[in-house]
Amino acid sequence: MQTALEKLRLTTPLRITISGDIGSGKSTFAKHLAEDLQIERIYIGALMREEAARRNLTLDDFMQMLISDDRFDHQVDNLQQEKSKVMERGIFEGRTSWHFVISPKIRIFFKVSPQVAAERLWKSNDPDRDKYQSIEEIIVANELRRSAEEKRYQNYYNINVYDPRNFDVIINTSNKTIEQVYTDAVEAISKMV
Repeated sequence: MQTALEKLRLTTPLRITISGDIGSGKSTFAKHLAEDLQIERIYIGALMREEAARRNLTLDDFMQMLISDDRFDHQVDNLQQEKSKVMERGIFEGRTSWHFVISPKIRIFFKVSPQVAAERLWKSNDPDRDKYQSIEEIIVANELRRSAEEKRYQNYYNINVYDPRNFDVIINTSNKTIEQVYTDAVEAISKMV
């Protein structure tokens, strides 16, 4: 894996987009890869959470609000596009990153089963995550959020953010450790540069 990382460290331009299912491990991967490559990470999820908190809303409530008020979605989509114009090397993590980042070298998608995703979120100690009463409640919330995102981005841009044809690499993280996911993804990415 060190050879793969070294290859990525030497590749310019290197704009990597990371998308995926809720609870698939995409943020853990993106954060770790950005540190290993010493490049900037643009994380749309953090911007969404910050805006929800600023409005004193849960993330789920904020996502529902976006159905009728698209201004914030368009702001973060434009931000990705503008940042990618000036960043030769960077990681862009978000549902629409693959669509808005200028000339991405690699577009990666992380898949996970709904049950495994819910179990991961249930065990998460992340204080920024919404709180739920059960794993089943998380599964329902994740499905509602996914459905809302599919509709929003279809309406805004006529794109399906979950269509596998949008991505160069797809990794199913359901039965893998964080370390296995990291190794598999880094190796896959390095083969494409």
